[in-house]
Amino acid sequence: MRRRIRPPLLALLSLYLVALWGAPADAASVKHRTIVDLIALSDIIVAGRVEQVTDGIDGNNVPYTEVTLSVKECLLGEVQGSYTFRQYGLIAPRDMGNGYVNLNCTPDGWPRYAQGEDVVLFLYQAAAMTGLRTTVGLFQGKFEVQNNLTCNAINNQGLFTNVSMDPNLLSEAQQKFFGMPEGAVREDEFLSLVRRAVDLGWVEMGVLTNEEN
Repeated sequence: MRRRIRPPLLALLSLYLVALWGAPADAASVKHRTIVDLIALSDIIVAGRVEQVTDGIDGNNVPYTEVTLSVKECLLGEVQGSYTFRQYGLIAPRDMGNGYVNLNCTPDGWPRYAQGEDVVLFLYQAAAMTGLRTTVGLFQGKFEVQNNLTCNAINNQGLFTNVSMDPNLLSEAQQKFFGMPEGAVREDEFLSLVRRAVDLGWVEMGVLTNEEN
């Protein structure tokens, strides 16, 4: 009978998130993230197409999913051409060939990837010990693009809620984002907004901010 290698307990998950997995406390208790948070907490913001998704176990026995993107545009950071990163967890349970099955798959609530997807990703800084990284707010920081419309796994719920921005700096389409509790938005307008926010330092300067609750 095969024995199972079980996933880490939630307490251990919280303890090792930053150093090992490249995700802060979001993974233990997913916090609501606005567009302000996504920009402020990102190390890399990139738009592109998923060209390949594989998984494996590295030399330190850490299971990972490896994602390779064909980069359409890098809005923050310095990636171009083909960009590859690794996220914690296997795609599916893996028979180790020694009577054990490794069950350390991508945790619930983390983004999953499929070849051919067009995406916009807000990525945390890579973990110090493993080089793994994932998206800011987990499922909130991965946006799928279809027919020039983009949304995350929760249909952009709360993405522009309680966010303050001078409407005079926005296009007419972008102004409507800030009145939407949820719903897909045009990719070109979304990327334009993020691009200008990064290039002009809107978050750092307090031009684009979260409202006080």
